[in-house]
Amino acid sequence: MEHNRNDGHKTNLQVEIQPNIGLDSDVRHSVVDILNNALANEIVLSQKTRCAHWNVSGVGFLELHILFDSQSKQLNEISDEIAERVRMLGGIAIGSLQEFINFARLEEQPGNVPKIMNLLADHEAAIRFLREDAKKCTEEYEDEGTFELLVSVMRLHEKMAWMLRSYLEIEPVHDEKLVAMPLIPVDLSNLT
Repeated sequence: MEHNRNDGHKTNLQVEIQPNIGLDSDVRHSVVDILNNALANEIVLSQKTRCAHWNVSGVGFLELHILFDSQSKQLNEISDEIAERVRMLGGIAIGSLQEFINFARLEEQPGNVPKIMNLLADHEAAIRFLREDAKKCTEEYEDEGTFELLVSVMRLHEKMAWMLRSYLEIEPVHDEKLVAMPLIPVDLSNLT
């Protein structure tokens, strides 16, 4: 939209129309903060998963390379859904690397290639944060839309954590030795 200034010059203005969706401004701002924390967690975990994908080696290389790639893509899709919800509520989705680090509740570990156990611990921490935030969204803020989004994201993390946990399970064999039994991951992205 163009607007004539008093001095005759034209400027481009973007008029932000705030949502009128039954949630007052204070509630929407509080929920946007929750969502930006969740978005930061997703971006940090996605990058950790991508780093694991790039650097995996050894036993189970192919299975883990494929699994990490699949999970990284899922985390990127989740990030997009969360950022879009921020915008639906009239907020601004964070986007700089520094903001992601500042807003994330997951720990960054510079210089370390994430291992399966680290990724599993991060997914489980994300699940706990999402469960807490979803409860707050429905009980304190009465925002059922964000509640449903956070619950669906939590379920995806539960599934990703289960996949990682299953890869780590050990099975006894007949000669009393313990052997790690890698699972062959299957592309489940069409099931979400």
